[in-house]
Amino acid sequence: MSETAKHLNIHPVWNQKIYVRLGKEIEPFRDYQYFRPLSKAYDGDNTFWSVPSPEPDLDDTFWEKVASSLNDDNVGEAACCLAREISRWEPDGKNLVFAAILRAGVPIADWLCRLLPGAEAVAMSLFVGLGIDQMALELLREDYPDRKIVFVDGWTGRGGVARAIRKLNAGPLAVLNDPWGWADFSGCQEDIFCPTACFTGAATLGFSRTFFSDAKSLFAAYRFPLRHCRYDLVEKWQSCCPAEISGNYPASENKRKDFFMQTDLRLHSNEVCRALINADPDTICFLNDAACVKANYPLLLGLAERRKVKVAYEISELENYKTRVACSFRKS
Repeated sequence: MSETAKHLNIHPVWNQKIYVRLGKEIEPFRDYQYFRPLSKAYDGDNTFWSVPSPEPDLDDTFWEKVASSLNDDNVGEAACCLAREISRWEPDGKNLVFAAILRAGVPIADWLCRLLPGAEAVAMSLFVGLGIDQMALELLREDYPDRKIVFVDGWTGRGGVARAIRKLNAGPLAVLNDPWGWADFSGCQEDIFCPTACFTGAATLGFSRTFFSDAKSLFAAYRFPLRHCRYDLVEKWQSCCPAEISGNYPASENKRKDFFMQTDLRLHSNEVCRALINADPDTICFLNDAACVKANYPLLLGLAERRKVKVAYEISELENYKTRVACSFRKS
């Protein structure tokens, strides 16, 4: 391991090497001067990524609801299908290293390591516009020279991360669900909601969202006091991983590839969840009626209520985008 790599951090719960330069410890729910305003949106100016977004202070009741949602059969089946897709490409887990994109890729890579014995996982950052943390990628190649790299994210939205990874030509992208068909490997193309979309850095990682400082350093993050970590939540997720690869496998030839429609909306349930956590949406739109949404998206409704975000039902236009959930943002 290189001299630089010796300073990498191993998170005690996820057991993944974290390619992040951790800075000073701050209080996520008090030291607001270290975060950008929720209302500030990315407009193509990459200085946006030099300051992290703030962390929501979610209460025990909310986290209990998240924990009770983790054992979802649809998520488990999609994870098995994803693992099977990857194993058809490389059957020996000892030849694989999963590069989990912070943050959504971390829980999915954790399950993939359990489903594909011998595989290892690390975590690194990628920002649309800036691309992957190049120093982290160099260290990954140095630390795992004999393994095939598979980038892992939680899901795809409008394809920004997928296109950035494709430009690298450094390895395929694997995601749990891929509604528009951007990824190389996916568990399904159905927009299933994964409760880990609710996971925050304070609750499940111990550090902030990463930010860019200079091209000669790893992307950085502020450390958070570990008393905010909910280890039981992470351990519950890990315990919900299927014991082995099982379930139906969707034929790859039937998968939609690279569907795209230009829109300013944030699309699909998991992306909308992230917007409710670290952005400033104006309205959440659902394709279905209120009763169906209440039954299928209680966590989204809970976050919307907390953030005082408007909710609209039976928005038939969402069918054009092949999604059941989207959100709009306030126009400045």
